Amino acid sequence: MSNIEEIRQEALAFEMQGKILKAIEKYRELLQYLPDQHEDRVKLGELYYVAGDINKSITEFEKVIQAKPDYTFALYRLGISYYRATRFAEAIKVFEHINQVEPELYMAYYWEGLCYYHHGHMQKAIECYQKLSTKGPNSTLGFYQLAITYKAMGKYDKAIEYLEAILREDDSVVSVWYHLGLAYLGKSDLHEAIRCFKRVLELEPEHVDAAHQLRRLLEPDEQYTFEVPPL
Repeated sequence: MSNIEEIRQEALAFEMQGKILKAIEKYRELLQYLPDQHEDRVKLGELYYVAGDINKSITEFEKVIQAKPDYTFALYRLGISYYRATRFAEAIKVFEHINQVEPELYMAYYWEGLCYYHHGHMQKAIECYQKLSTKGPNSTLGFYQLAITYKAMGKYDKAIEYLEAILREDDSVVSVWYHLGLAYLGKSDLHEAIRCFKRVLELEPEHVDAAHQLRRLLEPDEQYTFEVPPL
């Protein structure tokens, strides 16, 4: 076994053992011998991401993209890293590029939508989630994100429409029931909101937020002031 292969095997072993910092050291050593080994550099970027060093993960992914502009997986990981670093405008450009070179990578629409959402461009986020919702197994995720976005925009009837569509397929999704309750609160339908929060607590008795909302709704001696919690 060559010295390079030994280093790679050591890096993989450290990674499998969860020794991320030691794995990073080994991949850095490996790339000193093979600086153009793009797969190993992508792995190094992923390990930096796991270690919480997002800026270094971005640096490694950018190096790969400079050499291979259409390397889809590296682009995808770069876009997610930009998102985690709240560099939303840069992330959006990356995901738009992915949608051009790899239109079947549907989760790029999910991340692009999140970027637009947190960048305050709600209509653009909706357009991304609508595309995601037409993509087979991703349709439920698309519906959920559409509902969250419509709720944030104060369009509660649209949010309810998508949340109830999810529950028709699976009525045991706690987060859907919770956000459905919030949407009904948004339109001042307290009876339906109570029903939803009770359902949340049937499914997850320790759900603190649902218990809080329900307690405020059912407390007869205090005036209820409605606030839609953030995403």
